[in-house]
Amino acid sequence: MAIDPIAILKQTFPDMPDEEVRQLASVARVKTYPPGTILCHEGRVEDAFYVIVSGRAEVCKQMDAESSRVLARPGPAEFFGEIALVQESPRTATVRTVELTTVLEIDRETFETVLYRSPRMALQIIRQVTSRLRDADQKAIADLRQKNVELARAYAELEEQQRVRSKFLTTVSHELRTPLTAVNGYLSLIRSGAVRPEQQPDVLDTIGRNVDTVVHLVNSILFLQELELIAPEFQEVALGEVVLRAAQQVRERAEEAGVRLQVQVPSGLPSFQGDPTGLERAVEALVDNGVKFSPDGGEVRVETFYDGEWVGVRVSDTGVGVPE
Repeated sequence: MAIDPIAILKQTFPDMPDEEVRQLASVARVKTYPPGTILCHEGRVEDAFYVIVSGRAEVCKQMDAESSRVLARPGPAEFFGEIALVQESPRTATVRTVELTTVLEIDRETFETVLYRSPRMALQIIRQVTSRLRDADQKAIADLRQKNVELARAYAELEEQQRVRSKFLTTVSHELRTPLTAVNGYLSLIRSGAVRPEQQPDVLDTIGRNVDTVVHLVNSILFLQELELIAPEFQEVALGEVVLRAAQQVRERAEEAGVRLQVQVPSGLPSFQGDPTGLERAVEALVDNGVKFSPDGGEVRVETFYDGEWVGVRVSDTGVGVPE
């Protein structure tokens, strides 16, 4: 297919007088590049200006050592690298072809010979360059505003995470202090001889229960740490079995608290891919929370269900409730 550089340049620079278009076309070289060819290298001082005849390129800006951002995808009658015609400065972005691309290519030295013959062309090119820089500045400002919004959102999320972490540490400290204080108190009584021989079995049982509570809390903390460091291994999960195991872990505490624990697992629940250990921990935590905040004589109900689309667990209790 015959390529008419004059027609291409006229389409690209519609306000440029015909004589200037013809002079510019006379020094333009027609070249075709395969996909993946880098025409402009970010950070390098290069001297070529390109107008796309056919095909498409991609303009990328390196954001940091590991990531880049696509700024534009110029196509036919669009141009890039125009700064190289008016000054020696490093490229501000990398441009590579994304498909077979034909361009009109003009280098600075050749362009300057035409410029000396037609000073008016300089004004036309400067107008184009100024317009492109203005558009680039506006885009950069818009990008900065968006980044500020994203940064503010990330900072707010970080503050919330820090607040939750601080609250968690306070709660854990309180939860650990209570059983440890009881253990320490009973051990002091035993050492001082204040516990009669017939009382020792009950005292030791109490110490044992409080030590179990501490171990349970420590295991939970270690599990949370593992969640951040180790990816769960998904496997086939039978939710009914998970729920029954979780309830069994809490049943003794429920009996001690005088709370009835009701578990309903209907038959025919479909299995699914998941992390059974993590799910068991989650259900156990919910049931344990229900037991903890239910009054003496209260009830905690654990129900599994399948509605044709979702398999789920409901945990309800007669305690103080949780705000929506």
